[in-house]
Amino acid sequence: MPERRGFRGLLKRILGFSILFGIAVFAISPAPYVVESPGPVFNALGSLGDKQIVTVVGAKTYTTDGQFDVLTVQSRGTPENKPTWFEVLLSMLNTDVTVIPIDEIYPPGSTSEQQEQDTTQMMLDSQRDAIAVALKHQGYKFDTYVAVDSIRKKSPSSSKLEVDDRITKVNGEKVQFYEDITSRIKASQGKPVTVEVLRDGATKSFEITPVKDSDGTYRIGIFVGYRYDFPVDVKLYLGDVTGPSAGLMFSLSILDKMTPGSLNGANQIAGTGTISPTGEVGAIGGIRLKMIAAKQAGAQYFLAPKSNCDEVVGHVPEGLVVHAVDTFDDALDFLSDLEQGIPVNPVLNCPAK
Repeated sequence: MPERRGFRGLLKRILGFSILFGIAVFAISPAPYVVESPGPVFNALGSLGDKQIVTVVGAKTYTTDGQFDVLTVQSRGTPENKPTWFEVLLSMLNTDVTVIPIDEIYPPGSTSEQQEQDTTQMMLDSQRDAIAVALKHQGYKFDTYVAVDSIRKKSPSSSKLEVDDRITKVNGEKVQFYEDITSRIKASQGKPVTVEVLRDGATKSFEITPVKDSDGTYRIGIFVGYRYDFPVDVKLYLGDVTGPSAGLMFSLSILDKMTPGSLNGANQIAGTGTISPTGEVGAIGGIRLKMIAAKQAGAQYFLAPKSNCDEVVGHVPEGLVVHAVDTFDDALDFLSDLEQGIPVNPVLNCPAK
């Protein structure tokens, strides 16, 4: 009997060790998620390192006061470097952190390099559009055109079009907006389209056959954006921050530097939202985390896209006044009250859930 009890004890120890080993292996194995948390906050009216974030040359500028805070989100997890299950489970216990399935951030087959290229281009487009909005508000006139931002490898356009090609016509019809391009490609139903571009001062024409994407949409494998012949040299610098969500705050910061007084009423204003060339403010990702970052940085007010209201309602940090806007002018109306010392309504102007 002593031998049997000793054998059973050995089995229990082996089983216990195996369970612990299995748990340890599971804990350090990759998990198909991205962990997001509040990121650094940058005052667009200030500097980053030894560089001003907003620089205006060729127009009169004024001293600014207060802050226009640009907000970011930190991410942990890429297709090549996923977080561990231990990190994910620990993050799920933190209300200031969001855990997202990796496929929602990186479509199947995409890489972190592709994502970086895409979000970098989004930042460049956002900066151009923000400059356009601010200068238009100041009455400046300038030409606008559509150009190639990037080209997918092994796409129908990869051996024909080049980055910065100015697209002038598609199927013989003039291009003014990028919707002119997408609508004509869609109408082709896979038949070849003729794309005319201006490159280095010369007009070139290419016949390109669209291919159907995984979502059923015909595409030629390019990303396009607006370019402008600005009469004023405005430069925006935010280091390695990418994405389009700083558009609204960039446009407000540029305008503040180009106008007397303090557009923000000497307050610390945080905010987020894409900006279109015509001043529409668009939704962004991670707004709950950005509101947390704004509150932690000491912001008094927060400008949010009205199209993000479903994520804002019920999640506003205590003590932070959030105002939702649809357009650049909506933001200016809110700031005008602050600048004039008119009390603003602290109640969130979003429809109740």
